[in-house]
Amino acid sequence: MKKLLLVLCVCFMGLSLFARSDRPYVIIHKSNGGWWAWLNLYNDVLYTPSEDDSTPARLDCIGAGFSFCRVPNQNPFTLNNNCRVANNVDISPLVVDAINEIIEKSEENGQRGCLRGTACKKIAVRNSNRNGTDTYFVQGKWNYNAYGEGELVIYISQSNILNTRM
Repeated sequence: MKKLLLVLCVCFMGLSLFARSDRPYVIIHKSNGGWWAWLNLYNDVLYTPSEDDSTPARLDCIGAGFSFCRVPNQNPFTLNNNCRVANNVDISPLVVDAINEIIEKSEENGQRGCLRGTACKKIAVRNSNRNGTDTYFVQGKWNYNAYGEGELVIYISQSNILNTRM
Protein backbone atom coordinates (compact mmCIF):
# COMPACT_ATOMS: atom_id res chain seq x y z
CA MET A 1 0.00 0.00 0.00
CA LYS A 2 2.86 2.36 0.83
CA LYS A 3 4.48 1.71 -2.54
CA LEU A 4 1.23 2.45 -4.35
CA LEU A 5 0.82 5.70 -2.42
CA LEU A 6 4.41 6.65 -3.22
CA VAL A 7 3.93 5.96 -6.94
CA LEU A 8 0.70 8.02 -7.00
CA CYS A 9 2.42 10.94 -5.24
CA VAL A 10 5.31 10.89 -7.70
CA CYS A 11 2.87 10.79 -10.65
CA PHE A 12 0.85 13.74 -9.35
CA MET A 13 4.01 15.76 -8.70
CA GLY A 14 5.22 15.04 -12.24
CA LEU A 15 1.89 16.08 -13.74
CA SER A 16 1.82 19.28 -11.71
CA LEU A 17 5.18 20.32 -13.17
CA PHE A 18 3.75 20.40 -16.67
CA ALA A 19 0.41 21.92 -15.73
CA ARG A 20 -0.24 24.97 -17.85
CA SER A 21 -2.38 27.99 -17.33
CA ASP A 22 -5.81 28.12 -18.89
CA ARG A 23 -4.98 30.80 -21.38
CA PRO A 24 -2.21 30.80 -23.96
CA TYR A 25 0.56 33.37 -23.74
CA VAL A 26 1.60 33.52 -27.41
CA ILE A 27 -0.16 32.03 -30.44
CA ILE A 28 2.05 31.40 -33.49
CA HIS A 29 0.17 30.82 -36.73
CA LYS A 30 1.94 29.72 -39.94
CA SER A 31 0.05 29.79 -43.25
CA ASN A 32 0.46 30.00 -47.05
CA GLY A 33 4.12 29.03 -46.92
CA GLY A 34 3.86 26.68 -49.86
CA TRP A 35 6.96 24.57 -50.46
CA TRP A 36 9.01 27.14 -48.50
CA ALA A 37 7.09 26.22 -45.32
CA TRP A 38 9.34 23.18 -44.77
CA LEU A 39 12.33 25.51 -44.89
CA ASN A 40 10.48 27.68 -42.33
CA LEU A 41 10.92 30.80 -44.43
CA TYR A 42 8.04 33.26 -44.70
CA ASN A 43 7.38 36.56 -46.46
CA ASP A 44 5.48 38.43 -43.71
CA VAL A 45 6.30 37.89 -40.05
CA LEU A 46 3.86 40.01 -38.06
CA TYR A 47 4.14 40.17 -34.26
CA THR A 48 1.24 41.66 -32.27
CA PRO A 49 2.09 42.07 -28.57
CA SER A 50 -0.45 41.48 -25.84
CA GLU A 51 -2.10 44.66 -24.62
CA ASP A 52 -3.59 43.17 -21.45
CA ASP A 53 -3.45 39.98 -19.41
CA SER A 54 -6.55 38.44 -20.99
CA THR A 55 -5.44 38.39 -24.65
CA PRO A 56 -2.40 36.46 -25.87
CA ALA A 57 0.28 37.90 -28.12
CA ARG A 58 0.18 36.74 -31.77
CA LEU A 59 2.89 35.90 -34.25
CA ASP A 60 1.58 35.44 -37.80
CA CYS A 61 3.94 34.01 -40.42
CA ILE A 62 2.38 34.26 -43.89
CA GLY A 63 3.50 33.56 -47.47
CA ALA A 64 6.64 32.12 -48.99
CA GLY A 65 9.68 34.33 -48.44
CA PHE A 66 13.07 34.58 -46.79
CA SER A 67 12.36 35.41 -43.10
CA PHE A 68 12.34 33.00 -40.18
CA CYS A 69 9.20 32.80 -38.05
CA ARG A 70 10.53 34.06 -34.68
CA VAL A 71 9.42 36.37 -31.86
CA PRO A 72 11.49 39.58 -32.14
CA ASN A 73 14.15 40.04 -29.45
CA GLN A 74 14.38 43.83 -29.60
CA ASN A 75 10.69 44.54 -29.03
CA PRO A 76 10.31 46.27 -25.62
CA PHE A 77 6.59 45.43 -25.54
CA THR A 78 7.08 41.73 -26.22
CA LEU A 79 5.65 40.44 -22.95
CA ASN A 80 3.09 41.71 -20.49
CA ASN A 81 3.64 42.41 -16.80
CA ASN A 82 3.57 38.73 -15.79
CA CYS A 83 7.27 38.51 -16.63
CA ARG A 84 8.54 40.65 -13.80
CA VAL A 85 9.83 38.81 -10.77
CA ALA A 86 9.79 40.05 -7.17
CA ASN A 87 13.06 41.96 -7.44
CA ASN A 88 11.68 43.81 -10.50
CA VAL A 89 14.04 42.07 -12.92
CA ASP A 90 12.66 41.88 -16.44
CA ILE A 91 12.93 38.28 -17.62
CA SER A 92 11.34 38.91 -21.02
CA PRO A 93 14.64 38.32 -22.94
CA LEU A 94 14.90 34.90 -21.31
CA VAL A 95 11.27 34.11 -22.15
CA VAL A 96 11.70 35.28 -25.76
CA ASP A 97 14.76 33.03 -26.15
CA ALA A 98 12.82 30.08 -24.70
CA ILE A 99 9.87 30.73 -27.05
CA ASN A 100 12.17 30.92 -30.08
CA GLU A 101 13.90 27.68 -29.03
CA ILE A 102 10.51 25.96 -28.80
CA ILE A 103 9.57 27.29 -32.26
CA GLU A 104 12.86 25.93 -33.63
CA LYS A 105 12.33 22.56 -31.95
CA SER A 106 8.80 22.30 -33.38
CA GLU A 107 10.14 23.05 -36.87
CA GLU A 108 12.89 20.42 -36.52
CA ASN A 109 10.37 17.83 -35.37
CA GLY A 110 8.02 18.80 -38.21
CA GLN A 111 10.79 18.19 -40.74
CA ARG A 112 11.27 14.71 -39.28
CA GLY A 113 7.54 13.96 -39.67
CA CYS A 114 6.36 14.65 -36.11
CA LEU A 115 3.49 17.02 -36.94
CA ARG A 116 2.07 17.19 -33.39
CA GLY A 117 3.99 17.50 -30.19
CA THR A 118 5.04 19.50 -27.15
CA ALA A 119 8.24 20.98 -25.77
CA CYS A 120 9.07 22.67 -22.47
CA LYS A 121 11.86 25.02 -21.36
CA LYS A 122 12.61 26.02 -17.76
CA ILE A 123 13.80 29.45 -16.63
CA ALA A 124 15.18 30.06 -13.12
CA VAL A 125 15.91 33.54 -11.71
CA ARG A 126 17.20 34.34 -8.22
CA ASN A 127 14.57 36.28 -6.30
CA SER A 128 15.09 39.43 -4.28
CA ASN A 129 15.65 37.86 -0.86
CA ARG A 130 18.66 35.90 -2.25
CA ASN A 131 17.62 32.64 -0.65
CA GLY A 132 15.26 31.35 -3.27
CA THR A 133 14.65 31.06 -6.97
CA ASP A 134 11.66 31.91 -9.14
CA THR A 135 11.05 29.22 -11.74
CA TYR A 136 9.06 29.61 -14.95
CA PHE A 137 8.00 26.89 -17.38
CA VAL A 138 7.56 27.86 -21.03
CA GLN A 139 5.60 25.11 -22.78
CA GLY A 140 4.70 24.90 -26.45
CA LYS A 141 2.15 22.67 -28.14
CA TRP A 142 2.14 22.46 -31.94
CA ASN A 143 -0.08 20.98 -34.61
CA TYR A 144 1.16 21.22 -38.23
CA ASN A 145 -0.18 19.84 -41.49
CA ALA A 146 1.83 17.97 -44.13
CA TYR A 147 3.19 21.26 -45.55
CA GLY A 148 4.51 22.53 -42.21
CA GLU A 149 1.69 25.03 -41.75
CA GLY A 150 -0.37 25.19 -38.61
CA GLU A 151 -0.39 26.58 -35.11
CA LEU A 152 1.92 26.60 -32.11
CA VAL A 153 0.54 27.73 -28.76
CA ILE A 154 2.86 28.86 -25.95
CA TYR A 155 1.91 28.68 -22.26
CA ILE A 156 3.91 30.18 -19.39
CA SER A 157 3.47 29.10 -15.79
CA GLN A 158 5.35 29.90 -12.60
CA SER A 159 6.45 27.30 -10.08
CA ASN A 160 8.27 27.27 -6.77
CA ILE A 161 9.80 23.84 -7.30
CA LEU A 162 13.35 25.06 -6.59
CA ASN A 163 12.24 26.65 -3.29
CA THR A 164 10.76 23.41 -1.96
CA ARG A 165 12.90 21.82 0.74
CA MET A 166 12.56 18.20 1.77
